[in-house]
Amino acid sequence: MIKLLTPRPALMVESGERVMLAADLHLGMEYELSRQGISIPYQWNRILDELMVLLEEHRPDRLVLLGDVKHGVPATSFSERREIPIFFKALLEAVPFIDITRGNHDANIQKYLPEEVHLHTSKGVMFGDGFKVAAFHGHAWPNPAVMTADAIIMAHNHPTVMLNTPLGVKITRPAWVRGKSDVDRLAAAFLNQDNIRLKEEEEPLSIFEEEYGFECGNPEIIVMPTFNDILGGLPVNSEAPESLLGPLFRNKLVDMDTFDAYMLDGTFMGRVGFLRDRLEGRV
Repeated sequence: MIKLLTPRPALMVESGERVMLAADLHLGMEYELSRQGISIPYQWNRILDELMVLLEEHRPDRLVLLGDVKHGVPATSFSERREIPIFFKALLEAVPFIDITRGNHDANIQKYLPEEVHLHTSKGVMFGDGFKVAAFHGHAWPNPAVMTADAIIMAHNHPTVMLNTPLGVKITRPAWVRGKSDVDRLAAAFLNQDNIRLKEEEEPLSIFEEEYGFECGNPEIIVMPTFNDILGGLPVNSEAPESLLGPLFRNKLVDMDTFDAYMLDGTFMGRVGFLRDRLEGRV
């Protein structure tokens, strides 16, 4: 159902249609770097080329981008205004349908998108026939309907893993992280967001299903690495769990230490908690 498109930070979901997902392009970030005195070449054409290679190789029916397509916030740079329309016009020649779930860097992006591109709110998008997927950026609360999904795919944290080298130097590498959700805690949190208070004897999942009319699943969660490899990231085995970004992590609804981490080539690195202990010399 879900296939990592190794060694690139993209994945394919096959459920009724073939959907390719990528996240955190941050087009135009070189403009911000130039204001800090750091000069790098324009990156949008490199990122476009890498996406086009994947689209031509895997031939998806749809491309879903999980937010932070652009970088500038709150303002949109001249380079973003110029590049975004060209970028998506080229993508539409390779894939017939493109969806974007709005990220925290995507203010006013609708002004620069071709009308064929479907822009969703930060609450995300759901798709799949039989195997259901909920996809969103991750900086804001998603739609409660994500609880009905078989898989939740999110971005925003730019996950990496920090490793010790034999020379004593610490390095970080981009990583996929995936694990199971705690549906009871998630259900209670969604109810609390809507000011629905539970009585002591009430089961969160039962009240959630009664209030929203959904039959909940037991979705796994996948956090995508950033597609733009110039960006930094958060080392999930070094950062305190509560310092990870987004409401699902900040509210301790997801126990990152129980998640598995994989390198971009698909190599299994271990549980995040084990990698944390190893980094700190406890194992």
